[in-house]
Amino acid sequence: MTTAQALPRAATRGKWTRFRSSLFQDYWALAAVAFLALVVLAAIAAPLLVSGDVNKPDYGVRLKPPLTAGHPLGTDQLGRDVFDRLILGSRISVTVGFASVVIAGVIGTLIGVIAAYYGGWIDSVLMRLADVQLSFPFILLALVINAIIGLGLRNIIITLVIAGWVEYARIARGEILALREREFVEAARVVGAGNGRIMLRHLLPNIVTPIIVISTLQVARFIVAEASISFLGFGVQPPTPAWGSMISEGMEYIFAAWWLVTIPGLALALVALAVNIAGDWLRDVLDPRLKV
Repeated sequence: MTTAQALPRAATRGKWTRFRSSLFQDYWALAAVAFLALVVLAAIAAPLLVSGDVNKPDYGVRLKPPLTAGHPLGTDQLGRDVFDRLILGSRISVTVGFASVVIAGVIGTLIGVIAAYYGGWIDSVLMRLADVQLSFPFILLALVINAIIGLGLRNIIITLVIAGWVEYARIARGEILALREREFVEAARVVGAGNGRIMLRHLLPNIVTPIIVISTLQVARFIVAEASISFLGFGVQPPTPAWGSMISEGMEYIFAAWWLVTIPGLALALVALAVNIAGDWLRDVLDPRLKV
């Protein structure tokens, strides 16, 4: 291995070492990352963790409380195991949260880069469109879009992407406006680099850090948004379990069977809290402006 090849690898190892050191020094961040890893693994392995058909009613054991034999988190009004449905519901939340963030992040970032780089009427049109969209509450906009395009998991992701690209576009635009006149951009133009190459090879890599940070925080927002949409009946339709629809179905029995609302609600709150804690830690690690 040559010295030129060894230097980037050494830099990468050093970066991962700093990440690990920072994570193990922040016990809240470590707990949050460990919890999120557990949730993701449970979502991936959900078919192996559940027992039988989670949608099949069993009226002989309906509304059993937590810690009942064979039902650690109790059963619902149809006798279905709450633990099994909670695990399967995590697949919806994880899929929607991460898929929506990735797609919205790519689309919004590219729009922001194009608007800032070209400026003029292109910037004005794209940013006025963003301003109009921001004038509507996020959940209301998501519900309207979902009602127009229809129900289902795929349409929820499309809905959240349409409603959520604006934040990425505005952040990317602000960063590019500060970078587009820098010396390295001028040097790229001098050597004959085209606009596309400058945006993708020179500008975009310099805004990856803020995009990663906002993406981490957006995961929690999209997961809660999906649960809200499902709670209102516009999301994944029963009998497919989703945390929002589980809370909605349990509202009728909240005084007789508190666990039907409390357990999926607590799972949703813990996941959102863990994502926000992990996002704050990642921001502190990646943002050089916060370093002393």
